[in-house]
Amino acid sequence: MFTDSLLQLYHEQSSLTLDLGWRPDISPEGKYLVLMVKNNDWGNPIKEFSSDEYKKVIAYI
Repeated sequence: MFTDSLLQLYHEQSSLTLDLGWRPDISPEGKYLVLMVKNNDWGNPIKEFSSDEYKKVIAYI
């Protein structure tokens, strides 16, 4: 399933969100994208990681 929204975790006390998706959406040539944002500031993620290998994404998370 090559979809943009795969997982989103939110930590209320720290206002941190971890978002995992597939970009570009529905493209078999895409990559996983992990974003970490604070206070819902999606325009300025504090961390970003991209890979086409799910094992590397798991290790990063």
